[in-house]
Amino acid sequence: MVNVKIIIDAIAIPLGSIATIMIISKNRHNIANILMGIIAFLSGVQAVMFDMLKEHFYDINNLKPSILLAKFVYLSLFLMTIPALSFSIFFWRAKYKGIPRYLHFFVFLPALSLTLWLFIDQNIITLVETPYGTNNFLRKPFTVYSSLIMFLIIALLTVELSIIARRTHSFPDLRKRMNIFAIGFGVGFGGAFVSIFLFQFIFKDTIQPSALFVIIFAISFTWVFSTTLSRGKTKLWHGCPKLLIESSGETFCLNTDEGEPIPVKVLDLGDIIERIQIDTEILKTGSENCANTVFSDDNDCICCLTTHKPIKVLEEEVSREEMELARAMKIMQDRELCPECLHKIIAYRKEHKDKSDSEIKIIFLGISAEEFFGVV
Repeated sequence: MVNVKIIIDAIAIPLGSIATIMIISKNRHNIANILMGIIAFLSGVQAVMFDMLKEHFYDINNLKPSILLAKFVYLSLFLMTIPALSFSIFFWRAKYKGIPRYLHFFVFLPALSLTLWLFIDQNIITLVETPYGTNNFLRKPFTVYSSLIMFLIIALLTVELSIIARRTHSFPDLRKRMNIFAIGFGVGFGGAFVSIFLFQFIFKDTIQPSALFVIIFAISFTWVFSTTLSRGKTKLWHGCPKLLIESSGETFCLNTDEGEPIPVKVLDLGDIIERIQIDTEILKTGSENCANTVFSDDNDCICCLTTHKPIKVLEEEVSREEMELARAMKIMQDRELCPECLHKIIAYRKEHKDKSDSEIKIIFLGISAEEFFGVV
């Protein structure tokens, strides 16, 4: 009889591999992309490969390697919690800077506890043959403990992806793709989770369709990342030096051809988006809007995110080096650098081309931007 699970696994593995390559290759220096790529590899490639090998060895009546490979399937899923928790810390630290970095040292604890239990208990997994393939049955105490941890981590990651999608409501194209990403992740991982951990309590003699859900998430991952992430070396910065915020709350753009300020609607892009290499074409919305975010183009010129016009200070285009210098000078206390101070730092850099970046930093050392510029 044909083993249906092997066929489905054989389809899922290349799709998972494509998703992994697509995610990481878009930006090999972005931590959020790398973490998502690792998640896709562990769950969509490595776990499925072990499952296919398990089916093969079981078909040739070699039980011990089959059980060991079944454990490796679960090990791959448990290892997935490490990049998932790292992404969660990364996500919340983007908004709340007070969250300590040392939390990253504890992300391995759930995977470690699950792995130790999995391999210490020699009888933790039972393989049951069905007409479609082999199902894994876990001991109930381990099932309860592992499924609870996995559910909480997957639910947390799904919520975070949904928050990212909701925060991009002012950018319709990006929001649509992020919603597909969040739904594909939730359905794919949620379905695979139910299949692997809870199917034994629901349908004992039916094929565990975990690989089918892997295919769903792999397709959604590949489509969203291939059409959303930039192929270039774009970098986004939150904060535009040409945004004027009046005390009344009115906002104006000063980066105009005529030099006259024009009223704009400030859009909330979300703190996490600026750290991900999003295709800037998706975020272009016109001069009536302002995302208070700029990006560097292929020539390292700083441009407005919503119009793609170069940002100019003192009638000169702002360079990537000038923007990085201004953003690196953490001279504000407990809040973002205001647009006016950002503008003045860049202007000071342009007016003092004879000074090095280190000399400029020394000038600001020990004094807040408000005090230096007299805006207190």
